[in-house]
Amino acid sequence: MSVLARTVAALARIGWSWSVDELPDLVAAVGWVWRTPSEGTVSCRFDADPGNAGAFLFGAEVTALYLSLAERDEAAGPEAVLARRDGFRAAVDQVAELLGPPQARCPGPDPSAGWRVAAGMLEIVDRPGVLDLWLRPAPRRMPPPLVAPVADGTALAVGLAAAAASLPAGAVVTVLDARGGVRAELRQTDGTLTVTAGGDEMVLPWPAAGTAYRELAAGLANRWGDEAGELSYRSDLPVPHLPLPRA
Repeated sequence: MSVLARTVAALARIGWSWSVDELPDLVAAVGWVWRTPSEGTVSCRFDADPGNAGAFLFGAEVTALYLSLAERDEAAGPEAVLARRDGFRAAVDQVAELLGPPQARCPGPDPSAGWRVAAGMLEIVDRPGVLDLWLRPAPRRMPPPLVAPVADGTALAVGLAAAAASLPAGAVVTVLDARGGVRAELRQTDGTLTVTAGGDEMVLPWPAAGTAYRELAAGLANRWGDEAGELSYRSDLPVPHLPLPRA
């Protein structure tokens, strides 16, 4: 059993008061190696064999526990985004095998998936530099904000794939031709990405691996062909990684 599976299985069945006094017993129950935090510190780290784990403290309370699943380059380009989604999907699938489908879904640039457990909310969180498992007393209430698009000259298919993989729930992106006609529309919910183009509809369940976004984007790019240079997009907010001008 992987360290992720062992940790999830243990944390899912433990109910506790989030007291610092109970933290050593919790760490032992999960199978981590206890390291006494320095006096006055706001965080502490444990050995997770393999990997690193830790806790954030506020006075006599623990505000969060985490397990680092993968540390990686903080590159923000489209290729890095798609590689991150592969790891995120694999981690979500592992937890889902134990706890079922996630009850909390937060697509976006730094997506997360969460499961309600006895002590609060377990989350897989995909950030540029690290893939983490978190246990928090309560779920995050808001998805992360959109960031400005990355202008890196990447080919349309890769940029579009990364953009689709970064849409938050509720986002609607409309791709327009030079005359203002609609060539495609992308709609992200907390469970699916729906893409309509030329009368066809494609539905991608969330979370999806980077390869799935690549295939979807390649199909759209092939459909547009040489016309791609004349396309623009319309959305309430800028879309990260999409190498098209905003209409």
